[in-house]
Amino acid sequence: MKIQAIRIKNLASLDGNTEIDFTREPLCSVGIFAITGPTGAGKSTILDALCLALYAKTP
Repeated sequence: MKIQAIRIKNLASLDGNTEIDFTREPLCSVGIFAITGPTGAGKSTILDALCLALYAKTP
């Protein structure tokens, strides 16, 4: 399975609509990337959104 995009709406620290599109640059041309940022920026929320989409619950 290859994730095409993550679309998040009003989940935890990410207000409004947020989209990460893995089919567009710069993400489509790299094999690996890091999710970085300051405390409270929403790094864990991105992973929670992925778990919620796949398993209908967060860890």
